[in-house]
Amino acid sequence: MTGKPTADRTRSPVGRRTGGLALAVAGCALLAGCGSSLIGSAAPSGVNPTSTTAGAAPSTTVPINGEVAVAFPVVACTDPAAGGSAIKAPSGWSPSIITAPVPTSLVGKVTFYTDGVHILLGPSGWNCALVQPGPTGQQTSPAPPGTTVGGPGASTTAPSGAPTSGQGAAIGAAGASTLAVFPADDPNPPTTGAPAPGAEGVFATWASTGANAGIDLVCPFFTLPSWQPQQAGCSTAKPPGELTNALTPDVTTVVDGAGVVGSLAASGGQLVASGVVLFPQVPSAVSYGSPVAVAAESCVLSVASLCPTVLSDFQVREFPVPK
Repeated sequence: MTGKPTADRTRSPVGRRTGGLALAVAGCALLAGCGSSLIGSAAPSGVNPTSTTAGAAPSTTVPINGEVAVAFPVVACTDPAAGGSAIKAPSGWSPSIITAPVPTSLVGKVTFYTDGVHILLGPSGWNCALVQPGPTGQQTSPAPPGTTVGGPGASTTAPSGAPTSGQGAAIGAAGASTLAVFPADDPNPPTTGAPAPGAEGVFATWASTGANAGIDLVCPFFTLPSWQPQQAGCSTAKPPGELTNALTPDVTTVVDGAGVVGSLAASGGQLVASGVVLFPQVPSAVSYGSPVAVAAESCVLSVASLCPTVLSDFQVREFPVPK
């Protein structure tokens, strides 16, 4: 598309962490529990913060701007395709702590996870991994207990009624990148394709509307130029039972209740899936169909009270801005 403007809505790791911190500190007063007492031990119980990043300094609590934030440990995400080794950021950025205005009640309960570019907040003591390509447009479900399908712990494919658009369809597709934060003792880690319905975890996906995966990610929630849905063939129909709320023209929250097979990753199980979808409405780019960076996060936790903070932090840190 020669001559059409392109919206480069990415942010460098340095810009992301400094910009995100500034916004987070400025927004501290908006978060429950943010106050003068937001200084406490950042090391979660049973977790050695020095082991999260090779060669990293011990995690400590760092007061900033009148003691309005807490320093939380950072765990490096791994790449299963590289033998489970920690992902090395192209920039070389490998933090051991990140300061954020997270409520004091969550100190020791949540940890930041990063691949050196993106940052996720999740329960402490969990694992983080890059999700490998897998079946698209479908979600997988564990084989029934006592059965063996292709070996122990193998998964079977869910019915074809699974969403063909939304985050579940974008995960594992060409042009999309996903990080999953999941329990360390998960017998079937959600690291290949879309996670099984009800899989507990935090799942974040990044893509661009220049690829079908990016269009699939946002088309159920935003109005797109007619050529984009035709190119991707995505469905704009909202799954039955899915609740959405457009906070702004660029941000939509999504809730898939228990048993609702919706657009969010891991929806359809016994746990509620709550999430957020980000699509910056750059007028010239949206009108001309130029690529725009988009993102979505799904939070599926048995301790559902963590999800509002997890999703709020994602919105602040991951909302794309121009370089």
